[in-house]
Amino acid sequence: MTTRVAAVHNNALWCDAVCRAFGCTTSRVAGLWVNHDPAPPYYSNAVTIDPAALDDQRSMVLSMLAGPLPRPWTIKDAFHTLDLMPIGFHILFAAEWIGLTGATAAASPDTEARWAAVSTDTGLVEWEAAWRGDNADADAAGSPRLFRPRLLDDPDIRFLAGRRDGDIAAVAIANRSDDGSGPVVGISNIVLSGSVPERDRRGAVIAVQAAYPGLPVVGYERGADLAAMRALGFRSLGPLRVWITDD
Repeated sequence: MTTRVAAVHNNALWCDAVCRAFGCTTSRVAGLWVNHDPAPPYYSNAVTIDPAALDDQRSMVLSMLAGPLPRPWTIKDAFHTLDLMPIGFHILFAAEWIGLTGATAAASPDTEARWAAVSTDTGLVEWEAAWRGDNADADAAGSPRLFRPRLLDDPDIRFLAGRRDGDIAAVAIANRSDDGSGPVVGISNIVLSGSVPERDRRGAVIAVQAAYPGLPVVGYERGADLAAMRALGFRSLGPLRVWITDD
């Protein structure tokens, strides 16, 4: 049975891969995965990986607050148990871990996007432009590439693009992990820019399952995206929240 622990482990490994490719120094300490450097955009500086180590986690967060890390920065409270409001944080957002065991409804070959994994740096640049969508020009002007080419060399990571009429209509990322209870594949960074977004969402899930066949799929979502994933058969594995420093 897929568990929140497996989903958390998968997500922490993905965060670690992105941050290390970005040149950050990371570690696992006090029940946390920690990035000791300024995080890439959209990524936290810590993820709780032990639901019982609350005192150690709070002490580590206090030491991070006293350190040189520029604010604001965030912490993913993966088990929804760490209260950081008394030490100068507020909740940025809440979400749900989700899991899917078994096949997604079959695609219709004549209407679905054609999905494939990116294999070159040029392809990754195109993939990231599609992922950024309407913010592509603004983001490119103000920040470096988020997804570095060394990620393409990791056999446990796939950047997936769904094309329709030659253009990228949707993207997603798959990352495989095993916390000791059995392998799973994470699905994340779904962006649907085509004319049939919910059809492409289903296609993204199918593409992730095809990239790492036979594995349960895990991830997290919120709001309308959470409802859409539930409609595809995903079930809730438990809540999470992301805390951000007050200043």
